[in-house]
Amino acid sequence: MLVKRSASEVLFWNEHRATMHLSTVFDVWFRPKGFESERLYEQLGALLIKRYVPTGGDLVMHHLRRDHPGRRWVTRSCESLRRYERRTRLNESIHLIGFIGFAVLTAEKSVSGSLSLFGFTVAMSLNLLFGLWPVVLQRYNRLRLYCAINLCSRLLERRRPQ
Repeated sequence: MLVKRSASEVLFWNEHRATMHLSTVFDVWFRPKGFESERLYEQLGALLIKRYVPTGGDLVMHHLRRDHPGRRWVTRSCESLRRYERRTRLNESIHLIGFIGFAVLTAEKSVSGSLSLFGFTVAMSLNLLFGLWPVVLQRYNRLRLYCAINLCSRLLERRRPQ
């Protein structure tokens, strides 16, 4: 039986129809924290970046759907939602690793004197924009996906004969 849980305690059905808790080592990072909410990420600009992101933002998908009306990242199936949730983890990891790497490189160049204060400011501003801000979008998407996955799982549970 599937018990209603908070977004941070979502249960998944694996291919053997057994429930699994989010319990991998990385889930500690990816699992939503108590302070996280859709509203918080909306205030941090998740909807703005969602509109303009070049790999599937609202504007890109709008233009793509003119030629391919059925094109979607996510369909209504639970499996599609789970796949996209895993994709948000990958995207967040890539941006976070890039952010940390570029921040270390920028700090090193600044300390060695080969990067001026202006150069450091520009580099870190771009790093925040292209490295950390996309993490906000991925965490926002994942919060919404957890709600959708929970709903989908509850609907599947209702349909199952008892």
